[in-house]
Order: sequence, then structure tokens, then C-alpha cells
Amino acid sequence: MSENSITTLSAFLNESGAEFRVFDMGRRVTKVSKNVFSQFENAQLAYPSPFQRTAFFGIIFWHPQFTDAHYVWFLKFPLDEQGMLIQATRDEFLVMLLDRVGECLLAAADGKTIEGALKDSPYSYTPREDKMAAFNAQASSALKLSPSSYYADAKAYFSGEKSWDSWQTLAMQGVADVAIKTDDKLLAKDIIKALPQLPPPPFQMLASFMENAQPSHALVEALQWRLKSELEQVMPNTAEVTACIRAVSNSTSKDITESMIQAVLVNECSNNIEVLAVIAGRCWERLAEAELCQSYVERLALNDAGYDGFSHILADLMFIPELRIAIMSALRNPQRSEALSKQVGQMFGA
Repeated sequence: MSENSITTLSAFLNESGAEFRVFDMGRRVTKVSKNVFSQFENAQLAYPSPFQRTAFFGIIFWHPQFTDAHYVWFLKFPLDEQGMLIQATRDEFLVMLLDRVGECLLAAADGKTIEGALKDSPYSYTPREDKMAAFNAQASSALKLSPSSYYADAKAYFSGEKSWDSWQTLAMQGVADVAIKTDDKLLAKDIIKALPQLPPPPFQMLASFMENAQPSHALVEALQWRLKSELEQVMPNTAEVTACIRAVSNSTSKDITESMIQAVLVNECSNNIEVLAVIAGRCWERLAEAELCQSYVERLALNDAGYDGFSHILADLMFIPELRIAIMSALRNPQRSEALSKQVGQMFGA
């Protein structure tokens, strides 16, 4: 094998003999298939979920004969205007990688050599603590490994086996481990019972990790009721509202999720830029639906951060290939409001 034959990171890992899994680390933490990752690397596919015009991902790899030794790299690569990989940056990264570890990554018996290969690389980064916890939970689940030692305590709490006031003892990693298992019917049933009694802090922490999971349909329905109750308040708590939206954002229960978003958009609380940012950042797939997209940009035009908030969120959304047509159609709608027309005029210099 010559270095010239290694033109992608996928090829490098495969030819090194490593087994590996790839996870998106941008808008949410989810698995990326090897096929999608390979297509992205070969400029055959725009990155499915870019964040800040960048592809963020985590790669966990191991030697097939030593499955108890896993190594992780967190990488970020800039994208061009079409959301495609800027291949010169990947090539630069590969040259550095080959220089530091050679052609066979797993020939280095010393784990420090492998993990230190990315030291000082502009393409490596350290995720936030919550992203790291979500990644650990996802990776353990994907590789069928046991959850962390904090899982049992968190499961006992959300199952109602402990006092609701004891949430301060919960470890973030344990809550992340619970969230990734919310498609389990028995665990979901316990959480559904707990939802009306959960104090805001543990509920919001659980919800923030559920955005990386696919909660059961019954649990999504329960979350819809919690959101409905909050929206009926004179002044809904935006942290509660955003938590409910985040929790269902990756659900396969599309109709309920869209109904929840629409309920938020007709409430005055959706003038809050944080609420709108969560919808854009976590529920972007839902905004491909024309009616919901129109409702969203109309509310975005009235956000409490003004034009800066409007332009920043729209620029991020229009960078996602599947949303460009829907967003532009909503902005050009002849029936758009005066407020939206004003924001559009400023954006396009009219």
C-alpha cells in the first residue's frame, strides 16, 4: 500500500485494518453511515447536517482483535457554499496523519501515539461536556457496550424510585445514557409517569440529551402534553418550551412534532430568539414542509433580537441544501407580512 493510494480518511482507516464508526457532532449527536461518510469525503454528497458551515464528527475506532481498546478522534472540516467538503483541507489533514503515524494506524501499540496523532491539528477539537456525554452514550449503544457506571442511578431517578428532589446527585453521563434508551417501552413508560412531577432542572437535562435519541411515540405524546400545559401559562417558561421541542426533535413521530412546533409558533413566546434558534437548530428537517416553514419565517421576522437574529438564523438554514428551496419560497411569498417584507428587503439590500 502506498501513501498515494490513500486519498480519504475512510480509505486510511479501512487499509489500516481498523474497525470504525462515525458520528455527527454538529446539530445533534447521531450515527453517520459509512456509505454517507464515504460519499461526503468523495464530494458526491453535501454534508447532511452542517453546523456553522462546518462538518463536525467523532470517529471511534479499534483493532478487530482488541475490542476492549477504543480510540476516538473529534474532527471538524469547513464546507464550501454548497455544503461540500473542501477537499484541500482533508488532504492537508491526511498528509499530517500519514507523517505522524505512517500507513498503518494500528501498528502503533502505544495508545498515546494514536490519540496524540492529532495534537495541534487545526482539524481536531474538544467537544463540550454535554456533547461528550452524548457521544459516549451513543457510541456505547452502537457498539453494544455497557452504559456508564452512572446509568443505574439516573435510571432509578427517572423511574420514580428516588425522591424528585434528589436530582442534584445525577451525573450528566448517566442522564445521557438514559436518554439514548428512551425508545425502550418499559423505560419510556416509567418516564411518562414521571414527567408531570419532574422538576425543571432534571427534565431539561434529560430533554437536551433526548434530541440525540428517538423517543417512543407514547413518550412524544406525553411531551406534547407537557408543552401544552406550559403554553397555557400567562408567561410560558422559554426554557421549558425549548426543552420539550429539543426532546422530540429527532423523533419519528413527524405529525406530533410538527404540531408542537406550530403550537409554539402561534404563541407569543416564540418571539424569543432562543426558542426560534432551537427550532432551527434541532428541528430543521421539519422546516422543509412549506406551511410550517412560512409560519416559522413569519415569526422569525418578529424576533426580539431584530434583524441580526433574523439574518443569522436564516443564513444558517439556507446553508442546508434540503431547506434552500423552502426558505426562498417563504421569503418570496407574495402574501408575506409587512414585517417579513421589511426584513427580506434589508437582507437583500432592497
